[in-house]
Amino acid sequence: MSGDLVEGVRGGASALTDPAFLVTAEPERVAALLGLAAGPAEKLAAAVYRASAHAHHGAGPAARRQILAVDAARYGDRDLSERLSSVGIPGAPAAHWRVEWATGSQVHPGFLGFLDSGPPAPMVAVDGRPATITRGDGVLSFRDPATGAEVARAPLTGWERGERTTAVVDGRPVEVSCAEPDGLPRILDLATGEVLGTLLTAAEVGPMLHEIRSATIDGRPHVVAGDERGVAVWDLTSREPVAEIVPDGDDLLSWAAVTLGGRPHLVTGSFYGKVELWDAVTGERTGGGQDDDGELRLMVAATVGGRPYAMTGGRNPYVGTPLDTVSVWSLDPLQRLDRFPVGAEQAATAALGDRCLVVVGDSQVWELTPAETVGDRAPGHTATVRAVATAVVDGRPVAVTGGDDETLRLWDLATGRPVGCPLSGKTDDYDGVTWVRTTEVDGRPYAVSGHDSGYDEYTRVWDLAAGAEVVDDDRVEEVAASLTDDTLPVPADAVTDGLMICRPWVRVPPVLPLQASDL
Repeated sequence: MSGDLVEGVRGGASALTDPAFLVTAEPERVAALLGLAAGPAEKLAAAVYRASAHAHHGAGPAARRQILAVDAARYGDRDLSERLSSVGIPGAPAAHWRVEWATGSQVHPGFLGFLDSGPPAPMVAVDGRPATITRGDGVLSFRDPATGAEVARAPLTGWERGERTTAVVDGRPVEVSCAEPDGLPRILDLATGEVLGTLLTAAEVGPMLHEIRSATIDGRPHVVAGDERGVAVWDLTSREPVAEIVPDGDDLLSWAAVTLGGRPHLVTGSFYGKVELWDAVTGERTGGGQDDDGELRLMVAATVGGRPYAMTGGRNPYVGTPLDTVSVWSLDPLQRLDRFPVGAEQAATAALGDRCLVVVGDSQVWELTPAETVGDRAPGHTATVRAVATAVVDGRPVAVTGGDDETLRLWDLATGRPVGCPLSGKTDDYDGVTWVRTTEVDGRPYAVSGHDSGYDEYTRVWDLAAGAEVVDDDRVEEVAASLTDDTLPVPADAVTDGLMICRPWVRVPPVLPLQASDL
């Protein structure tokens, strides 16, 4: 750490509220202060900076000024966006454009950065000092950025999925595996290699169990294993089944062990998006909720400030890829609180004092802060924006956008407010919008959207004035015939009257990669 950086840390995080500091200071110097942000203005500035921190390191001040202005608008602070755009840079012209408005569904204050992706490394405060976050073998390591010395470490939990798990029974380490042909859990003494026995189930669960995990219930070692029909719980000391959990009319895809009210519970996720709580001793269902996503194959338990939470993630059931959000649920009471705008097949948690850090996927690190609100993010597409066009509806210019959330949306270009309700393109398939064109027929505005279900591509036609899909075949043909080269989609990096549309890794002037998914 340079002398200037040390002095900057000693001066506290108040510098984050200075737009000129955010634009012109070296990214490592700014990054060292982000975890120290305290007041609302400092926390907002830190969230704005982290939103595209991966781009700041390779950017000069002029490009950084534009990126920060966009991200401030995504957090709903037009004043901060304007002040960032107005920062003077010696030897550089004034900013060529201003951000009039932006949605903020694809930014989140819990995002800390990318692990193992080069500078600047994500940072948090440890005992009031900045510390870089790195990942080791099953742990997160927190290091002094000046000396590289480790100041704290936290084990990662939540990735222990598979056909084998370990436990200690009467002082003896054992492996419990359901990898045998019959799928029933087998207990193996790790010291001697002796097979100690097989755990039997009732007819409802098994025998082809495909996932098993260890858990401690009332101080005794247990294992939890199951398949899509349900989950069984065994006491490893007695080798007897304790409970079986079998959802009615749904496939159970994921689960995690938690403690609620002093009693052991399981929280489960299903194919149809049900999130349910079950007493792990009696098998009784104690609560339930419904996620917007289906095929919930990601379920990770977490604790923040002593309170239990869970994170769920769904998949596209047709192509098997993760959807673009991870939901955050309170378990007491059971309710969905928040969403991380990230898709993941796996996640793990690490406790840092009373805080909870989450590693999502291969490299992203987040802080789970369910009660914190930063900025005034305008709701928009809940997944990546893939297409944009413009039209005039009822005499006002609008943007027409489509994305991976399978909706078409209209926006008043002057105010940034949504026009009407989202036009849903949902069918039985997961068919995100890949392109959109607009046209007029008999003076009436229409949009044609392209969709990709994973298996085939097709189009839909929308009456923008009515806010409804066109189902009359003759009118569909008329609208399709009216499309010309002049109705090609607006490029995703276009700037029109102060409106900026950003997609992942598009280039905006001056040329620089910018990762954003909002409007």
